[in-house]
Amino acid sequence: MRWLALIALAAFFSEGQSPAQTSQDSSAPAQPTITHLAKPTAEPENSGAYASPAPGEKEGPSKSDIGPVQKHFVLASQTDNLAETQVDDNKSLLLKEKTTLDKRISVKLIHDVQNDSTFRAGENHALDYERDYLNWGAVTNEQLQARQGHYFTITWKNDGPRSDFIARFQYRQVKSKEIVRTLIQPMPKVSGATRSYFAVVNQAYLAYGPVYSWRFTILRGDTVVAESKSFIW
Repeated sequence: MRWLALIALAAFFSEGQSPAQTSQDSSAPAQPTITHLAKPTAEPENSGAYASPAPGEKEGPSKSDIGPVQKHFVLASQTDNLAETQVDDNKSLLLKEKTTLDKRISVKLIHDVQNDSTFRAGENHALDYERDYLNWGAVTNEQLQARQGHYFTITWKNDGPRSDFIARFQYRQVKSKEIVRTLIQPMPKVSGATRSYFAVVNQAYLAYGPVYSWRFTILRGDTVVAESKSFIW
C-alpha cells in the first residue's frame, strides 16, 4: 500500500507541471528572421563634388605691411630714376605759380623726426615713445627697415569757409642733392585745424638719405594760398 501511495503522488506532480511547461514554451518569443542586406558599394569619385580646402591665413604681419602708423602718411619708399625725377619734379620750379596768400589759412607747426639708428631720445621719454609709435607692429628686420625714414607731420588751419585743398610737400635729400621730389595729399572739405602727413622711408631713405630742405604749400585749385619752407630752401 505504501508503494501505491508514492506512485500516485508522483503521477500527480508530473501531471501538474506539464501544462505549465507547455504554457511557458508557447509564450516564448519567436526567433528573429535574418535578413541579408545588399553588398555595399563605394561612392563614385567626383573631383568637382568637393571644394579644395581654403589656404590658411598667414600668421603675423607680412613683409608688405607698412605698419598702422605709416598708413596715414603719403610715402616715398622706392628709388627712382634721378634724371627723370630731375625733369618731372624740378620743372615745376621753373614755372611761375599763381600765388594769392590767404591770411585765413596758416601753417601752424611742422614737426619732423628721423627714425633710424642715429635716433637718440636720451632721457626724453616723449621722443622715445615717438620712435616706438612709428615702429609699432614691426616684427621682422624687413618691417623695421620699411619704417626707417624721415617723417613730417604738418599742422595747418583754415579759418575761412570750408573748402577743398591740395597739400604739397617738395623736398631735397642729402645724397641726391639738388633734385627736388614732390608728394601731394588731397585735403577735401577742410574747416578748422587739420594735419598733413609726409614721409621718406625704406629704400628711398636708405639710398638718398634724410631730407635737408623742404617747402610745404597749400593749394586751392592751381593757386598757392599758404606756404612754409625751410631756411635753406
